[in-house]
This record gives sequence, structure tokens and C-alpha cells, in this order.
Amino acid sequence: MPNQTYALEWLNLANRNLQTARLLIRENHFTDSIAIEIQQSVEKSFKTIYAYYGVSIPKTHALTILFNFVKDKIQLDEIDIEVIITISDYYETDRYPGPRYIIPSRDEVEHFFLFAEQLYGKIEEHILS
Repeated sequence: MPNQTYALEWLNLANRNLQTARLLIRENHFTDSIAIEIQQSVEKSFKTIYAYYGVSIPKTHALTILFNFVKDKIQLDEIDIEVIITISDYYETDRYPGPRYIIPSRDEVEHFFLFAEQLYGKIEEHILS
């Protein structure tokens, strides 16, 4: 039996990250900070589905692992795995300076913000229906 209450708690956390990203974009803040908020929103959106179906939520930030579970539960055929990998990298490799550290462009974070917003909407619709 779906656990809508627990799922809504996770979805609320995802929304907080999404709204923070929106505010940071509006204020023309650092794009790497915005990227972390986007990644966290996507991660918590995916974990919402685990909560909804009563499945133990993995302690991982790897969006590809989370996505592989979620795509079997809800219709996400239009999602390009490369988008998931890029957003996942924001948290996994872009938090600390090093060989793979890059500052995402404003266009990139705005594009991925829209992706995160659409994903959030799909997941919200799924758990509220």
C-alpha cells in the first residue's frame, strides 16, 4: 500500500531545494551553488518514490542508481540518462576543487532547473493521483 504521507515529506524537502535554486537563479548567484540545489531536488524527488512504495531509501547521492528504480515505477521515458549523469556530477564531483571541478554556465543551470521542476511535477502528480 502506498505511503503518501511519508512521500509528501520527501517531496516537501525536494521542493525546498527547488525553491532555493529558483531564488539563487533570480538573484544571479553562483552557478555551482545553484547546481547543488538542483541535484538535491532531483535526488529527493527520486527518493519520494522510494518512500511512496515503502522501499528502504538508499543512502546515496548517485542519481543514476535512484533513477533506475524510479523509472520502473513511473513513466519517465523522455528522460535522457546523460542529463541524470550531469546533474549527479554536480554533487558527486563538483563540490570540491580538483581535476573534474567545473563551474556550470548560467544557461546550463537554468536548463537543468527546468528539468528538475518538470520532474518534481511528474512525481507530485504520481503520488497525489
